[in-house]
Amino acid sequence: MAAMFVVVLLAIASTCQGAPRARREAIGGKLDKSFDLLGLHMGLKYKDAAQPLKGGKFRLVIDDLKKYVKQAHSNKVDLDFDFDGGAAVGDGLFKMVVHYSMVHSDGDGEEKGELMVERKHTGDLWTTTLKT
Repeated sequence: MAAMFVVVLLAIASTCQGAPRARREAIGGKLDKSFDLLGLHMGLKYKDAAQPLKGGKFRLVIDDLKKYVKQAHSNKVDLDFDFDGGAAVGDGLFKMVVHYSMVHSDGDGEEKGELMVERKHTGDLWTTTLKT
């Protein structure tokens, strides 16, 4: 039992260290953090690793969503987040853009789109904008 636990732990640990460089760079260039396991691929690149709240990019690719969610309408899902925390961390001003792509499993084709959320302060007016 203990030997099986060690084998599983080593397999997960070796996978969590990131995929080979070719796969890591294919998901989004040179990454600060990455995770590839069982068809889930995640990558994170900070603008400034010392201050992560300044922003960065996050990418999530799911090879087969139906493997995890049986009722899902899509097979392959690709989410790409781009977050800009602004010049000052903690001031409440930011901009986030999400690009998504989903390949539907029932023959409906591929769905692509973009979502943008932005928080601004002009004069005495705080504005939150949401665009799709």
